[in-house]
Amino acid sequence: MGIIKELPEELANKISAGEVVDRPASAVKELIENSIDSGAKKIRVSVEEAGLNLIEIIDNGSGIEADDLPIALLSHATSKIKTSADLDRIRTLGFRGEALASIASISELTIETSTEKELSGSRLVAKGGKVELLEAMAKIKGTRISIKKLFFNTPARLKFVHSLQVENYHITDIINRESLAHPETSFTLISENKPIVQTTGSGDLRQTIAQIYGIANARKIIDISAEDLDYKIQGYISLPELTRASRNYISILLNGRYIRNLEINRAIIKGYGTKLMVGRFPLVVLNIQMSPQIVDVNVHPNKLEVKFTKGDELMQLISESIRKTLSEKTLIPLALENLSQTRAGMLENRNLNEVFDPQNFAQAEKVPNLSEKSTPFTSYKQPVEEKLNNFLTEKELLLSLDSSPFERASTSSVGVSNANQTFPELQYLAQLHSTYLLCQSPDAFYIVDQHAAQERVKYEYWRDKIGEVNYEQQNLLLPLLIDLPKNDFQRVLLRKSELEEAGLYLEEYGNSQLILREHPIWMREGEIESATYELIDLLLNDKETSVKKYRENLAIMIACKSSIKAHDPIDPEGARDLLRQLSQCENPYNCPHGRPALVKFTSTEVEKMFRRIQASHSSARLNSLSD
Repeated sequence: MGIIKELPEELANKISAGEVVDRPASAVKELIENSIDSGAKKIRVSVEEAGLNLIEIIDNGSGIEADDLPIALLSHATSKIKTSADLDRIRTLGFRGEALASIASISELTIETSTEKELSGSRLVAKGGKVELLEAMAKIKGTRISIKKLFFNTPARLKFVHSLQVENYHITDIINRESLAHPETSFTLISENKPIVQTTGSGDLRQTIAQIYGIANARKIIDISAEDLDYKIQGYISLPELTRASRNYISILLNGRYIRNLEINRAIIKGYGTKLMVGRFPLVVLNIQMSPQIVDVNVHPNKLEVKFTKGDELMQLISESIRKTLSEKTLIPLALENLSQTRAGMLENRNLNEVFDPQNFAQAEKVPNLSEKSTPFTSYKQPVEEKLNNFLTEKELLLSLDSSPFERASTSSVGVSNANQTFPELQYLAQLHSTYLLCQSPDAFYIVDQHAAQERVKYEYWRDKIGEVNYEQQNLLLPLLIDLPKNDFQRVLLRKSELEEAGLYLEEYGNSQLILREHPIWMREGEIESATYELIDLLLNDKETSVKKYRENLAIMIACKSSIKAHDPIDPEGARDLLRQLSQCENPYNCPHGRPALVKFTSTEVEKMFRRIQASHSSARLNSLSD
């Protein structure tokens, strides 16, 4: 008798659950996406013990018919695809028919639902994947799903669950991402009977961003839009002054589906270029629309990973549209806003992503026994409904978002006949601490970092100089022999033309040697050999932008080392000349490392500092709400 046997359906569903539901947030994600597919415009999520004890999803969608209810728990039972051809044009969020079956197999599940045409509702109760009750009930609008004792029959899974705060972070993150992907849907998250997230479902993405990340942050974002024959991208990107230490604030949406994609992240960062400081990342919500036939979302059961048919074109579109959008904006940060954020430590403006940052709980204890009561959130005395009413209304959000720091900077700038038309006309006043240049315009006061300003000027000069097509060459007194392993030698020969784009002309010399007889004049004496090997390494390790990346890094290094430093005095004529050169830069607002070259105090802000004018009561209230 053979030893290979078909697994029982109950065991198969448990195995499948390991892929689909690896933590409570995964169950929340799957059920929310089912609600969205059902046309729900209001979705309420309630959790206890970070979803391990209870997850309840209530929506006002189309519901499930009574005859379909028991079938919905069967593995690979779905209403969203019928043939293999449907896989090539998936537009729904769910489609595998695995979610409910997997969740039911590892929990106590209750579904209450009804459709518009039915006279009554239906209730189904299942435990460990087995239906225990199926009965009629009073009609409701939509569906209510309750999951209790998640992983009750898979104790090994509980060992891999982190602290309650970490799991709450992941649930909150899912709600935030889904809210951004579907601003037309109202989302509410309740944890331990306390409100955590609420969005209005107005359909306005910027309002949703404000409700998730705070008004202060939403006022520092600008819209972006671009398209080509295959792709259309829309969304918001933050000004370079608004950054975070991780990529967690980048949300990539594909046809309404939140995805993760490292290549798109890189394309976004590439679009910012030197406007970002090293190790800092922007706040971005990018919605990509495309035909389902040029993307495969069927890569993994969690549907977070996708594959593109024309990925290179998409990355180019993203990078170029971000670069172009930022180049058209005035990017001078308002000094007082930055100072207030620094003093407050951003505590008041924190969103739930920051409150439940898993890095803060790396040493936290593992999940306690489900019978133990643990509440990781701040205690509230107000009931849930009263607390929900304290969230910002749509009208308050619209008033708060009417004016952004970017808009004020643009309207207050005085145009001059510079290469950069958005740069203000600055009148030099004095040097402060031999480090900063103090300037004024008709309606603002500016502080310019002299090192950052000259670093930007010299960087753009050397970037263009090093990047010129026709390079001046300097002959070497003694030719330089480059020894390479045989495999690298062959690869370099195949890509010699890319090195020549950087002005590096290598000749074949022997079986695995190359010879360099002359070098680009921008290569410094004493660093020619190391620079040549570094270029070759970059070429071999990167796909196609290695030479360009090397030239840019070299330009940054030269600019930094040759620029005026802090505590270096400068005469008035030299200061004015530096300001003139800065005004002619392509990007005069940041040094090549992303630090601001200048900050701005508007006349209004200065008058407020000296109590010459007072903010209106309504403005003060809105500002306090945005903190």
